[in-house]
Amino acid sequence: MSNKETFKALVSQEDTNAVEELKARIARRSYTRYSKKIALSILIRLDELQWKQKDLAEKMGVRPQQVNKWVKGNENFTLETLGKLSEILGVELIQVPRIKEPKLTAETKLPTSISSYDVNQTKVSITPVVQLRTVV
Repeated sequence: MSNKETFKALVSQEDTNAVEELKARIARRSYTRYSKKIALSILIRLDELQWKQKDLAEKMGVRPQQVNKWVKGNENFTLETLGKLSEILGVELIQVPRIKEPKLTAETKLPTSISSYDVNQTKVSITPVVQLRTVV
């Protein structure tokens, strides 16, 4: 049997979902990276508190198997779970940057005098105006 015939015999005739599976894995990659960082933070904090995963499970009201999934770093956490974990462990697991809201300040320049002068026999008056500025 030639190499070509051997190769054809080994190759499956069935359609595979390899491309779709690869696309799904790439899509999961970004949240998996965050999940692993959170898992590491949980493990470090458990070590600092000298807790076992079982202790955290009791305080969270979940099964120890669930905590094990969390610390493996493959879990897609909900905001509710992250909030509760942060509260119980006493550590911030996620940070949301503060958005600075623009503050409006009013600079009011009231006229102390009105300047007037004649231009080509037309009287022109200059009066200061109120200026509003956005300060961030």
